This record gives sequence, structure tokens and C-alpha cells, in this order.
Amino acid sequence: MTILFFGDVVGALGRQALAKALPDLKRRYKPDLIVANVENLAHGAGVTGQTLEDLIAAGVDVFTGGGHSWSNPTGTPVYDDPTWRDRIVTPVNSGNAKGGHADVVRIVGGKRVLIMNIAGVLFMKEGGSSPFQKLDALLATHTDPKPDVVLVDFHAEATAEKEAFGHHADGRVTAVLGTHTHVQTSDAKILPGGTAYLTDVGRCGSYDSVIGFEKKTAIKRFLSGTHSKYDLERTGTAEVNAVVLHIDPKTGEAQGLDAIREIVDV
Repeated sequence: MTILFFGDVVGALGRQALAKALPDLKRRYKPDLIVANVENLAHGAGVTGQTLEDLIAAGVDVFTGGGHSWSNPTGTPVYDDPTWRDRIVTPVNSGNAKGGHADVVRIVGGKRVLIMNIAGVLFMKEGGSSPFQKLDALLATHTDPKPDVVLVDFHAEATAEKEAFGHHADGRVTAVLGTHTHVQTSDAKILPGGTAYLTDVGRCGSYDSVIGFEKKTAIKRFLSGTHSKYDLERTGTAEVNAVVLHIDPKTGEAQGLDAIREIVDV
């Protein structure tokens, strides 16, 4: 089994870049399931039904989120809409959580694939409850039937918290893939217990930017010490960051994790 997972998709440029890169990635890797983090999907903050539909049309199967998932009120109804129940998860242990579900099960090639979304708390301004305890609680609710594959999007800021979480999950889940910081890390590996791990998958968004946001407005925030509004580029060069997770279909164990970084013009 092969799962293709995209890092945080930032705004219209990120959506278009993912859609442009995906056909070739599908040809090369032939994924059985495609997942994308979408907390910044609608102009950098939250989602809308239309932006989600755009990614479905591009080929994405399941969506994960983060602390900004609830930033766009026009999109929050999808989190509790039964018609979206098997497509979208959010980190409900986040202090920003306003509805939604932290887990979903998809049947892929006859196998039960459990997808979880959990938020960290260290340096996360919204706070929340313990991600370590949340993982334990979610796993405890999926014992009968037991999932064949468990994929965790761990949406967190601190590398130390992410690595500690990975080791806490090691041997109990198939993969822990970090999101939120929008910069791909170079530590893709299989942990001692067999869990695939990457501190951060990176972003799908503007290349010449600050974590996907227009660089001048980002610099202004640092110079002024205020939280002035970010702008986003709508066209130009973008980077598409993702990982390909290779899984033994018989055991559900991770066999490999390949980091991908594609540069595309939109």
C-alpha cells in the first residue's frame, strides 16, 4: 500500500500548485490514498466547502487540519456535516476546537486505514489538552476491529515535542507525520519500533515567501511587533512538499518514507 501525504496547503497558490503537481506524482508513485493538511487552505486560514471541493477534484481523498481549521466560519459546518465524516479530521484536542472529529477510518484495498489528527501544545498559542494522552485515548477506541494501518498527522510547533510524540507512538502506529511549521525537515526515518516518522512534511505554497505567506507582510510583522495581516501570493513559483509512505499490505508496517519537494510555476 502507498499513501501520498501533502503538507499544509496555503491559499490559492498552494491549491493550484498541488493540483498541477499531483498527476505526475500519481503516475510515479501510484498512491492508494491521498491525504492533505488544509488548515491554511482558504486564503491562509481555515477552509471553505469550495476550496475542499477543488482539492477533491484534483484527487485528494482525506483532509487533516490544525489550530487554524476553525478560522473561517463559512467552512466550519463541514466538520460536523455527516456527508464529510469520512473525508476530514481536525485536532479536537486543540484549544481552538469548535466541533469536528480527530479520526476517520477509510477502507483502502480491503484494509482499514485509521487517520488521526492531533495537535501539540508546546509554543502553540491556542493551547489544548495533552497530545500524548489523546493518542492513547484514540487508539483505545479502535481495538475491535483493529485498524490495519494508522496514520497520524501531528500538528505541532516544537521539534522536541514532535520527536517525543513520535517515540511515544513508535510501534503502535504506522506513521507520524508532522505538520504546521511549513518547512520540510530532513529527518525522514523508520523508528526502532517500526513507525515511519518525519518532523515536518512542509508546505504546498509560495516558494519565495515566509512559510507560504507574502514575505513583505511577514517581515512587517517582525519589524512592528504586531500581528498585522498576512498577504498571500496568488500566482508565481510554488513548492509542493509531500511524503510517500510505503506500507507492507500484509502487516500494515511502514517499509519506507520518501520526502518529496517539487517546484512548479502557477
